[in-house]
Amino acid sequence: MENRYYIYLFKIKKTGKIIYVGSTWRIGNRINSHRRSMREKDRAQPIHKYLNANHLQLFKDVEIDIVDTVIGKEAAMKLESEYYHKYKLSSVNMWDANKRSKDNSPVRQPLMTKDHKRYFDSQRDAAEKLGVSRYSVNKMTKSGELVKVSVKNKYTNIITGENYISAYQLMQDLNIDVKFINELNEKGSIVINGMTIRKV
Repeated sequence: MENRYYIYLFKIKKTGKIIYVGSTWRIGNRINSHRRSMREKDRAQPIHKYLNANHLQLFKDVEIDIVDTVIGKEAAMKLESEYYHKYKLSSVNMWDANKRSKDNSPVRQPLMTKDHKRYFDSQRDAAEKLGVSRYSVNKMTKSGELVKVSVKNKYTNIITGENYISAYQLMQDLNIDVKFINELNEKGSIVINGMTIRKV
């Protein structure tokens, strides 16, 4: 029997701005994981870096709203993606569930085993194929069991630490048009939604 998944949002209380869409079948554990990731730098994902950089605390400054529910992981990813697109215009730090484990993920980090026999598109891909958590993948990378495959980044988000390997990826994730890319390429850095994006 498949698990029931919950779609949840991070919303800044002061402005009502949605800054994150997530899904989980264990909401209490997931919230605790978010809080731990805000405390521990080696666990921090872009959303946690964004919250810390802007001095935003969960519950005090950012409320967590459960907005939908569905049975099964595949259905949850699809529904999460729908919410991502619903709030994309107002968001400052979200990933499309349908894209985040593919080549255009803003935090794409290809990995391979140290014997070079297995290749993984991303940390999430490695976690799924190896049957472990992404935290375990991170530990395996630090210990040398997994090796990072070099990817040349073109742009970086100074606030969240997200890297982008193409202008197209940056445009899609931040919902900006080519005029911002031209300005970025000309000036070397620009500010979008309060975040500094720099050309690498």
